[in-house]
Amino acid sequence: MSGVKVSVVIPTLNSAETLEKCLASIRANNSRYEYEIIVVDAGSRDKTVEIANKYADKVLVGLPRKMNRNIGIQNAQGDIICLTDSDCVVPKDWIDELVEGLLRLNKRDTKIVSVGSGNLPLLENPTLEELAIAKTMRSPLVAFGARNVTVYKRERQVLHNPTLNSAYFKWAIKQVGSFREESSSYPEEVDLDAKLYEIGYKVFYVPFPLVWHKHRSTAQGFFAQMRHYARCKIRVNREHPKIRRFYDFGPLFLYIMLYSPLFFVPLSMALVNAGYVSLKERNPQLFGAIFRLTLGFYRSYGAGEAEVFFEKERKAIGKSGC
Repeated sequence: MSGVKVSVVIPTLNSAETLEKCLASIRANNSRYEYEIIVVDAGSRDKTVEIANKYADKVLVGLPRKMNRNIGIQNAQGDIICLTDSDCVVPKDWIDELVEGLLRLNKRDTKIVSVGSGNLPLLENPTLEELAIAKTMRSPLVAFGARNVTVYKRERQVLHNPTLNSAYFKWAIKQVGSFREESSSYPEEVDLDAKLYEIGYKVFYVPFPLVWHKHRSTAQGFFAQMRHYARCKIRVNREHPKIRRFYDFGPLFLYIMLYSPLFFVPLSMALVNAGYVSLKERNPQLFGAIFRLTLGFYRSYGAGEAEVFFEKERKAIGKSGC
């Protein structure tokens, strides 16, 4: 085995439905590196901890309503931290691909301290709604360049890799103060990569390994998740303006248009998106569901952005006594 040690850190909360497949897939990695699995639980009331104890080397008690990756990292023996989520399934070469990608790129450029890859939808006998959600999230007129659903063909520098499929040098995480976990409404993973970027370090995307990720199974759950993501995105953009991109505000403009004489713009985009995806998938049954999901995405994500975008202005007006 290589002298490099690896720690896989997974936060959990009531994850019994998906955790066993996740941990079993990690244990199936016959890695050339010595690795440990660390699960940090935030107070699950189902069988999450029982399942974790079957597979993990360490099962730690975290704080409620927190992601708790920091606790896992603090207790990690590895030089490299691999991260995934409890609703993911990883391939058998996941650890080796991530670690070797990080070591190779860091040897080329010592400023590269983290790598990550993409994810594919985990679909097992999906309903039409589940299939439509998975396809809608990755469609061109919904994704808006979002890193968490984008799969690239080549290595490239990126501003962020989702923690469902990424690896970091432990020293780099600690150098920027680890994850910011004081609030569940703040995107701690985007914040970590932004802090690395701001002091001159680089995060890279590597084409492999891809993981499989279970998405929300209902439209209501999808819309709630998108609204939460939007609020988080605006907050992190406000604190880290260097990572802000113009397309981050696309859904906000479409949301405003929905309630203006320009309502036909997002309506037309939703129709085009539904037509494109259903034709691409050769499944006309998807058309209606994807149309509704796309339009609902503009409403929910745009509303989330609007809530936080105008939050500062409302506070300022309140303080002025107006």
